[in-house]
Amino acid sequence: MKNKSRKVLMPRLLYSASFILISSFALLASCQTIFTTDSSAENNLTTQTIGQIAPATNQATPYYIIDSHRTGPTVFIAGGIHGNEPSGTYAADQIRHWPITHGKLIVIPRTNILALNAQNRNTPDMPDALRNLNRNFPMANESKNAARSELAKSLWNFVTQHKPDWVIDLHEGSDFCITHTESVGSSIITFPNDQTKQIAGQMIDDVNDTISDPNRRFVLLEMPIDGSLARAAGEHGGAQSMIIETTYKEQPLALRVRQHRIMLNRLLKFLKMTDCPVDTMTPMSILPKKNQITDSSNIFVAVYNGPGTWQKQFNLVARALAGNKNIITHPIGPHEIQTGILSQYNVVIFPGGTGSGQANGIGKDGRANVRKFVSNGGGYIGICAGAYLAAYNYSWSLKIINVTTIDTKHWRRGTGIVQIELTESGRKIIEDHPGLIDIYYANGPLLGPANADDLPEADVLAYYRSDMAINVPGGVMPNSPAIVAAPFERGRVICLSAHAESPSSKNLQHFITQATLWVNGSIPEKPISQSN
Repeated sequence: MKNKSRKVLMPRLLYSASFILISSFALLASCQTIFTTDSSAENNLTTQTIGQIAPATNQATPYYIIDSHRTGPTVFIAGGIHGNEPSGTYAADQIRHWPITHGKLIVIPRTNILALNAQNRNTPDMPDALRNLNRNFPMANESKNAARSELAKSLWNFVTQHKPDWVIDLHEGSDFCITHTESVGSSIITFPNDQTKQIAGQMIDDVNDTISDPNRRFVLLEMPIDGSLARAAGEHGGAQSMIIETTYKEQPLALRVRQHRIMLNRLLKFLKMTDCPVDTMTPMSILPKKNQITDSSNIFVAVYNGPGTWQKQFNLVARALAGNKNIITHPIGPHEIQTGILSQYNVVIFPGGTGSGQANGIGKDGRANVRKFVSNGGGYIGICAGAYLAAYNYSWSLKIINVTTIDTKHWRRGTGIVQIELTESGRKIIEDHPGLIDIYYANGPLLGPANADDLPEADVLAYYRSDMAINVPGGVMPNSPAIVAAPFERGRVICLSAHAESPSSKNLQHFITQATLWVNGSIPEKPISQSN
């Protein structure tokens, strides 16, 4: 599933294999790499520049400049200024892959990296006056050079250097502004300008077309708060600026990320900068998988984030995978799965929750698309509920691995630490660890062979060696499979009954990384059938 070919065909663009290292010392922005792209048919040269804001500090964070070298506006997009508002970060990181036909797109997905890592609104270990990054930019009655914290100064210098025509800051509110006016959630807040309000109205119309509940629809507000990036860009930079606020209350992350994409897609189409579809989320959506260049070494992982699971489950999986810089993790919901967007990814993970809830959430068409994705060469990892979903025996099961769930009458076994032991296959794929391993268990499925004629036999990577029977009769769990793996047509499947991604499973998060590498084909060894 990975290919090192250096030729890339994009709409209107032909990616060459040039990687040009450059240096820039302008205004604290460390520019590192340019990917050049050329279209002989249109004599067009597009560059993607990757650099850092606040280089050589603990707040250094990447920026991306996609320059079409054709006449058009410069649009600046920032995500993650507040660390507990992640949807803008994911949306910005997806939008940076959109092909730009006119103008210039500048994106900083993880603006406040310390706050994002801490999942805090404010920057940790800062004086009270400087903790809220979005109050540290020049205020209306101040000099245009009056940014305060070091990160705000670096970011503001970068913005003023590039003189964007539009500045868009992506945020999230705690509640729906339409019914709870004390919050700005689900709104676009514009700096006063007739054109800005006109396009913001169209952006709101587009996103509201996807929202059935009138109490959750977006509204238009005016004047960003003083000290914010958007206010400073309007007051001191002459930019058309806005803050886009989704709402994190009772809404999955994947939904909020898509709402950001919908609104920004309308803006860039209004500005005639792109004709890219809204649900373009990775380079694999616009580049043939066999001809990747910009992200050919990366593994794009879609983690289900919708009915049948919880936000915490996505967070745990994302954190477990964060140690590998080549694994890019995105939340996806039923919409993405039902419309075939899994084709943009290498691996899909269905985390903990309820198997039937996930099956119902993605629906019959979604389940068919997951099967199609794996059969075409995609990787599948099922954790607890995701293992239930992958199994063979339920009417709603995916039936992509030759295992059944046993002793289902006593599924509510309890939660806590149990012990597993890796088999020879497991030690090749997961970790070369002899002996017993403590892992967190939470009512995961007990697995056995389904004996299905249309699937190969599953291999056992680990067995349970202890019991969890707080609420039920004991004796069934010991020596039953805890982790199983098998091919499914051209793809691969791993199911974990317990939770290696949980903090309660001390130092086992790399199990999820290793499973991801194996189902992606990055670990070549096939499981060896076990007799024990």
